[in-house]
Amino acid sequence: MEYSKRRERRKKKRFNPLIIVFVIILLIIGTVFFILNKVKNDYEDSLTAVDADSTESISVEIPEGATATTISKILEDHGLIKSAKNFKKHIVETEKATLLKAGVYNLSKSMTADEILTSLTEKKIEVKEGIKFVIPEGFEIKNITARLEENGFKDLENFESLVKNKKHFEEDFPFLKEVPDGNSLEGYLFPATYNFIMEESAEDIIKQMLTAFYRVYNNNIEGKLPEGMNLNSLITLASIIEREGRTDTDRPLISSVFYNRIKIGMPLQSCATVQYILGERKPVLSNKDISIESPYNTYINKGLPPGPIANPGKKAIDAALHPENTEYLFFVLTGEDGSHTFTKTLEEHNKAKENMIIP
Repeated sequence: MEYSKRRERRKKKRFNPLIIVFVIILLIIGTVFFILNKVKNDYEDSLTAVDADSTESISVEIPEGATATTISKILEDHGLIKSAKNFKKHIVETEKATLLKAGVYNLSKSMTADEILTSLTEKKIEVKEGIKFVIPEGFEIKNITARLEENGFKDLENFESLVKNKKHFEEDFPFLKEVPDGNSLEGYLFPATYNFIMEESAEDIIKQMLTAFYRVYNNNIEGKLPEGMNLNSLITLASIIEREGRTDTDRPLISSVFYNRIKIGMPLQSCATVQYILGERKPVLSNKDISIESPYNTYINKGLPPGPIANPGKKAIDAALHPENTEYLFFVLTGEDGSHTFTKTLEEHNKAKENMIIP
């Protein structure tokens, strides 16, 4: 009996060493898988845009005979890619090392590695010295035209013609198909700092502006339109917000006022839309001004005008996409810093107007 118990205890104490080996193998496989997966994720992340929201155009010169290593280092030094090592690896993997071309390129931190690589392999740009060309938020096409003329742009007449012909650019920029026929490119020539070569064609310069807008569209707008909005109405609203708002805090609030007015069928009564009709930014509008017969006059027409009244920047577009949740129906400029006072009722608005500032 005692012997039998000892045998039973020995059986219980036996431990199969294969179990230990199996557990170790599982741990090794799991660790290897984790490391490989992390390396893969880190590599893929290094090929994404450095700053998806950037609107700055950065001029980069790729010299003749530059190797993939040299080009990767140049791009990293300009802050356009996250890793020179991984960008070079990507060049090798895509077998594009022999396709890289010398030239001066206008690139952006919002471009992915693939987009940059496409620019460097598919389009050769003649090496010429460009000029820094700034398009501020809220500029109209006529303002851009005037600034191009001031800088000695040679193809001005063609520029003025092409900005009225959005169909000409629809193949390269399909988002323009959402813009009503008859509308110009007003609203879609994105405000940013560019490096323009004044000998370039009007078409090339317009395409640079549309490309900058497309990056914002691709990263911030596509698939994210508010209910009841299309691209044209969104950019139209953003352009009004751009012209009315002066501070980052105010823009989403101004957006909420316009959304609230549209919801209840109340005219927007935006001075900026009347100024667009007049062709001048009068600080004070007369009763005659706000009575002008025009589809752009939001004093006499409900809803949004037919198209944008300026070229809005990203912050105004974001405000149109994401209005504050308020019950405000009125606002008036009251702060020296460009801030407004927002109110819910006409009585409150009239009281706030006692502190109104005329810009």
